[in-house]
Amino acid sequence: MNMIPDKPYIYIPTTVPKIALINNGHWSFPSQMGDKKYVGFIYVIRDNYMGKFYLGKKQYRGAGKLNRGKESNWKKYISSSKLLQENLKGRPLDEFDFICIEEYATKGTLSYSETWSLCQVEAPTSEDWYNVLIGKVSWKVKEPISQRHKDRLNMALEGEEFYEF
Repeated sequence: MNMIPDKPYIYIPTTVPKIALINNGHWSFPSQMGDKKYVGFIYVIRDNYMGKFYLGKKQYRGAGKLNRGKESNWKKYISSSKLLQENLKGRPLDEFDFICIEEYATKGTLSYSETWSLCQVEAPTSEDWYNVLIGKVSWKVKEPISQRHKDRLNMALEGEEFYEF
């Protein structure tokens, strides 16, 4: 034990505790991302100046013929959205928050969670979102889900009776 002379009760550690470094690029997430057990992640980009959001998914490794299994550009990746890319031009990145929502182990769950999230926030019909399309839905959604739709769906899921003739 090292001690300062004339101060026998002050302990000076001789080793520095190891600090786990997280290298997630610009993505905010509480742990190291990119473990081999995950195929990718769902993210939200928050445009703090415009008050808008973008939700997407990114795979950690390539799946094509030339890049299969090779690490993707996920640490530097921003978005495939042309509208968001235009709004990024000439603006400092500190006006945006890059948030990893969750990592997923299968491509199916990754795709499903993206679609579920976009439906949950009704992104294509909201002015708050840069997203205008959802995954395999290749037509523009022009009206929001009605409140009656939401109410009746909840009623059906809760087992309520429908008395309509």
